[in-house]
Amino acid sequence: MNSDDEPPRLERTFHEIDVAPTVQAALEIFQQAYDIDFVTYHLAQTVADVVDAPFVRTTYRDAWVARYLLKGYVKVDPIVQQGFLRQLPFDWSEIDIPDVAHEFLADALQNGVGANGYSIPIIDKSRRALISLNTGAKGQIWSNQVASDRGEWLELAFLIHKKAVFELHGENDPIPQLGAREIECLHWTALGKDSKDIAAILGLSEHTTQTYLKTARFKLGAATISAAIARAIQLRLINPYGNTQN
Repeated sequence: MNSDDEPPRLERTFHEIDVAPTVQAALEIFQQAYDIDFVTYHLAQTVADVVDAPFVRTTYRDAWVARYLLKGYVKVDPIVQQGFLRQLPFDWSEIDIPDVAHEFLADALQNGVGANGYSIPIIDKSRRALISLNTGAKGQIWSNQVASDRGEWLELAFLIHKKAVFELHGENDPIPQLGAREIECLHWTALGKDSKDIAAILGLSEHTTQTYLKTARFKLGAATISAAIARAIQLRLINPYGNTQN
């Protein structure tokens, strides 16, 4: 519980990550703030049959990282493979484990990797990023933490991604491109529809619709949905008087 003069955890952690000198330092701040065993950030430029992740930062132990690279586990890691295909955050329990990954998972557990986790995909132009949290927490304890903290994790994930892009490209990176669903949700919001209406129009759940609106807002660097809509119109990503733009 925070004292009266201590800022809320999200506000405090957001500031600490924002001023962190590197992505690695940001991950360590995230890890400590939410008592997560390990946090990993992957940035992939291309995704085809093989995931190409040229920029990776992690708090996993050096011995496990070395073993992971030596064994080429990125080719069979089901979290990485699914993470770069999905658009929305997911709990690791949702993943169907292919036979080729069983040996990898057994090795991971023997090397101190927790059995549970949560991953947040980020789609940004031709890049795909993935932030994954790993824990040894089990059952309802982990489920309760995910339910309580996933909204904060999403916001911090986009901040870490922004820091990673800056670490790679400096000030020269172009404005991120929104995904099709993010554009559609913004478009209908601009027409006065609420998340429940949009969910019905697009055949999505209301929670999914709200997530798309939130990720669109983060990508556009907007404090509110209204500001995000204004920014999207300015960039010609949406046209409230016509069709959405891709």
